Amino acid sequence: MLNSKSGSQIKAWAFGVAFAVFHICCLGKSGEPIDRKALVSRHNPFITKFDVDEPLTVGNGGFAFGADITGLQTFSEQHHMLGIPVEIQSRWCWVTDENPNKFKLADANRDFTNANGQVMGYPTKSSTPAGDWLRKNPRTHPLGEIRLSYTKADGSSLAPEDIQKPHQTLDLWRGVITSQFEIEGNPVTVTTVCHPKMDVVAVRIESELVASGKLGVTIAFPRGHDIATKNTPPLDWTKPETHETKIASHKWGGARLERNVGWSNYEVMLDWSNGAQFTNTMAHQYRLMPSRSQSEHVDSSSKKETELRRQLRETFEFMVGFYPRGEAPTKSPGVKSTLEASSAHWEKFWRTSAALDFSGSTDPRANQIEERVIRSRYLMAVQMAGDAPPQETGLTCNTWYGKHHTEMIWWHTAHFALWGNDALLAKNLEWYQC
Repeated sequence: MLNSKSGSQIKAWAFGVAFAVFHICCLGKSGEPIDRKALVSRHNPFITKFDVDEPLTVGNGGFAFGADITGLQTFSEQHHMLGIPVEIQSRWCWVTDENPNKFKLADANRDFTNANGQVMGYPTKSSTPAGDWLRKNPRTHPLGEIRLSYTKADGSSLAPEDIQKPHQTLDLWRGVITSQFEIEGNPVTVTTVCHPKMDVVAVRIESELVASGKLGVTIAFPRGHDIATKNTPPLDWTKPETHETKIASHKWGGARLERNVGWSNYEVMLDWSNGAQFTNTMAHQYRLMPSRSQSEHVDSSSKKETELRRQLRETFEFMVGFYPRGEAPTKSPGVKSTLEASSAHWEKFWRTSAALDFSGSTDPRANQIEERVIRSRYLMAVQMAGDAPPQETGLTCNTWYGKHHTEMIWWHTAHFALWGNDALLAKNLEWYQC
């Protein structure tokens, strides 16, 4: 029991803590409300050179798209070989190899005797054939890859050094990547965004190269990961005969693909603008190329109409959605709708949770702490807030074949509660209640 004096002291202490937390989370310097947008936006990452260790990510917690300096995955091979991979990952797409030997968990058991003399079997024989198969199956599967398609004047494909004057940023307040650069002297702007409730990537490309029909995209599907490497394995483009990609439907402005990899089946919905040509260039690879403008005649008496038509000719928009078999919608959301949905989602995320504003501090470390908080919270919400516990590397790339670490759930999710994102925490914890 507490006496009245100690009870009053505790109440005073609790009130002081609550006031301090309120002041940190809700008020900035001089007791003014924190300018949430300014707080978040001043930590937007800016990239001005090709760097395999600086990919940017958009996603919705259970699905994520990693982007290189082009806003797509044009140089994924260099990222895989030398730095941080750029992939399209989800927590619902898993693949399992055939099991001709009918391996089961007990086949990898080793007997241990506990303190009571009871013999118990635990699956610790990872180096046996059974242990090796069980460790690798099931494993998460890379959904695909989207890269720029462009042939240079000398007939060769794009290389990192061909991306000139790059300026790329991730707008953390809206969840949008904007990539600006030049290809052979031609300016290009790529806008990349992910839908907050659907596993859809929306892209807008703006350039004279679009109007001339020279710049498009390639959508390709690997066999999976090269599982000879356990952590951050490269994509496996070998043995195209071991998996299947087929066009289930194709109409003006869209197509639906069906993917079959082992026991895994999923659908890919494509929608595009600007009369693009959709072609199957090789096994598991498709190209979307905007059509060259059919007419250059414009009513010169209307500058507004002239500018509008120019923008339409130089703009190419497309959507790529990934769904478990049978769950694809009849129509994808448009690029504009996806941008609006993402903006609303992230503004709500930043406005309805706690915030930390050190703008009034004279300590040189203050800005760095702010930056780490903002960027870390964004990454965790993008990569580790799905319907299944995250793997060690979130949705960036594969580690441990995509298996989550149960002992790490605290580090992966406790911050959601601390910052007031209880709903995101609940999504992870529901898995443990099944």
